[in-house]
Amino acid sequence: MSVLKLENIARDFSDGRQIRRVLFPTSLEFDPGELVVISGPSGSGKTTLLSIMGLVLRPTEGVLSLEGRDVTAISDDETAGLRLRKYGFVFQQPMLIEGLSVMENIALAFAVQGARLPRNAVTRAKELLDSLGLGETAHMQPRLLSGGMKQRASIARALIKDPAILLCDEPTSALDAESGQAVMTILKRIAVEERRIVLVVSHDARVFPYSDRLIKIENGRIASDTSERYAEGKIDT
Repeated sequence: MSVLKLENIARDFSDGRQIRRVLFPTSLEFDPGELVVISGPSGSGKTTLLSIMGLVLRPTEGVLSLEGRDVTAISDDETAGLRLRKYGFVFQQPMLIEGLSVMENIALAFAVQGARLPRNAVTRAKELLDSLGLGETAHMQPRLLSGGMKQRASIARALIKDPAILLCDEPTSALDAESGQAVMTILKRIAVEERRIVLVVSHDARVFPYSDRLIKIENGRIASDTSERYAEGKIDT
């Protein structure tokens, strides 16, 4: 059973006068242990797709299943709870809070949406920083870190709640080649060694070699997918 499954998911937007379809019926499945890159030009629908998979945006049509459960039309409170427990998010800009140390930024991710800060939060934050080569930055202010270091810290923040799914929106586009390579190497390890689903939305071709699966989207439709299921026609897009 796939952890994350989309069945004929589509999305429309309205400007009050007309309805525009930005994502046409799309069916995809994702399993633990794979790093999937979703790529496409600006306006292709890739960010809309990521937002639906991350329970940030509801689809207009179709069924979204998480760990075998239909979560398409669950309540806002249930949706928020699943995002908190099951997902980690990494964005183009790390968005670390100045005035807090790197370790405090990571540990306080537990407190998002009212969750209580566990006793082991600081210990867990330090373990993650060590594993990402940032142990020496624990008590530093974010402004003292390089762009690549800040992005690695944001990955630690995303991982602290032990999510099953890590969603990354353009995680390397603001980084130089060396920093981008370091970030993608870490994301690849997280997928393979920690058996998580890592979904990376990016137009940066430098990330393609790190993917176990490359999905290209154009004009709201899947143009290509390197998965065997897609190639064998087992996924209807």
